[in-house]
Amino acid sequence: MGVTVTDLVVYHYEKQPSDFKVGELLHNFNGNDYRVMENYGRGDVLLMQMNTGMFVVAEGIATYKRYPKDESPTEKNMQTGIEWDSGVYLGNDITSINFKKLREEYGAPPEPNEQGEYEIEINETLSHTECVKADSYYEALDDVKDRYDRSEIVLDAESFVDVDFAPKGRSR
Repeated sequence: MGVTVTDLVVYHYEKQPSDFKVGELLHNFNGNDYRVMENYGRGDVLLMQMNTGMFVVAEGIATYKRYPKDESPTEKNMQTGIEWDSGVYLGNDITSINFKKLREEYGAPPEPNEQGEYEIEINETLSHTECVKADSYYEALDDVKDRYDRSEIVLDAESFVDVDFAPKGRSR
């Protein structure tokens, strides 16, 4: 016995405000749960499907309340869920996802501060390797930390390995 048109429920949808906070658990109307991993703004959100670990950039995401079209909304017949216009499916291998590139592509540019200025943070990475003879790793680590704190080990321009420019406070 198949499903007939009279068996189908037609729903009325009402868009709801949502800010899609990182860590929030969302449900769609197909029965899937998604965790918000990053909110890029402008309606684009990085989600992880909870039962598969699949990552997807949901473009044009919105929250809706729905209830059967021929009924008045009640607490019993109303459901809340998400839908999005299109999705970029990234797989579930987290090591193959370039999160920095996603932020650059989907992230909304920051707004200026009260004075009309943009705050750009410059973050330099310096690196130096110190070889230490010790009885244990922790003893070697303590020795290097102590020598660094006493300015016996100083990182300078010769130790430069990378630089990153980003809006102040934006994760990299």
